[in-house]
Amino acid sequence: MRKSTGMISTLVLGAALSLPVTAAQAAPAAPAAASVSAAAASCHGLITQAYSLNNKAISASRAGSYKTAAKRNHATEGKIVNALGACRHARHRSEIRRALDAARNDIQGAEHHNKKAYIEHDRRAGRAALNDEYDAQRRLRDAAHYS
Repeated sequence: MRKSTGMISTLVLGAALSLPVTAAQAAPAAPAAASVSAAAASCHGLITQAYSLNNKAISASRAGSYKTAAKRNHATEGKIVNALGACRHARHRSEIRRALDAARNDIQGAEHHNKKAYIEHDRRAGRAALNDEYDAQRRLRDAAHYS
């Protein structure tokens, strides 16, 4: 049977637990430049995610899967909206915003054409959607260049 009270292990555990707290308190606050670079990384990351989703929509449109392409277009538009908010303090914000707004308009048109192609079995609308997706791809590439 053990007779010690365990004070030594309690002291060691307490010292181990207090170390990260004191280290966090001793660390200086993050500089403003770090938060700006984090925002720029977020901006660029959202643009590349939108670009990736647009590529998936292009792939679905090429395969004639218009319903899937419309869903991908809708998701791409959501990423573009998030990127517009994240890029509002970026260095080339006017160029980025112009490219993202144009890409968003193209994506909205592509979504409309994909829905029309799916409902009405209209291949011409599907081709128009694919052209809009290619235009959006080019504009998202421009936005990624500036971000």
